[in-house]
Amino acid sequence: MPVDFFSTPCANLTGNCELQDVVCGVEIISNRFRISDEDSNSRLPAKVLLDNEERWDFTVTNPDPENKPTSFKAVDFCIDIFRTGTYSLENENRESSEFRSAHTNLADRGLIKRCEGFLRYEGKILFIEIKNRPKGNWLKDAREKFEETILSFKEHHPNYSAHLLNPIVSNKMFNRVHQNEVVQKKILKEKVGLELKIQTSYTIPNAT
Repeated sequence: MPVDFFSTPCANLTGNCELQDVVCGVEIISNRFRISDEDSNSRLPAKVLLDNEERWDFTVTNPDPENKPTSFKAVDFCIDIFRTGTYSLENENRESSEFRSAHTNLADRGLIKRCEGFLRYEGKILFIEIKNRPKGNWLKDAREKFEETILSFKEHHPNYSAHLLNPIVSNKMFNRVHQNEVVQKKILKEKVGLELKIQTSYTIPNAT
């Protein structure tokens, strides 16, 4: 079955996005809001909140929300995406042509690695991953999640491929240059044609 990244409500019945403070997929007309993964241990989708700013994981600023409404759609713990091809993150020589995915577990190969979700505004798509780790392999894990999520998105929504922005991983517990940053950026660029960024905020540009 095809994967619909834009569909609501979520497939996760226990963590349905309709139960969150802001329903995913709904336009957010606000100058500033946060995307939070504070409930990651409970296997719930990331969510949008408009208050409790001191607890924000990733901040989005929109200078012109009336004319540029944006939305956030959760992916991890929200959309079921199963591997059906031969693509393997363990294979250094993997090719994107080997990647296949479906909404049902047709090949019994389990779920792909999925990032938190994506922002959408003016037809643009910005995938986001949130980490809260001072050390460890969090950047490699984020890159792998971007890699498989974006490959699946391109597979099922090819008309949006040209509208993808460089994905962002946010880690407010890490504020220095990651020793593996260049390597992970290079891998993602080779596999999906996009280069990841590490930052804790994003401002929607004024210019169209």
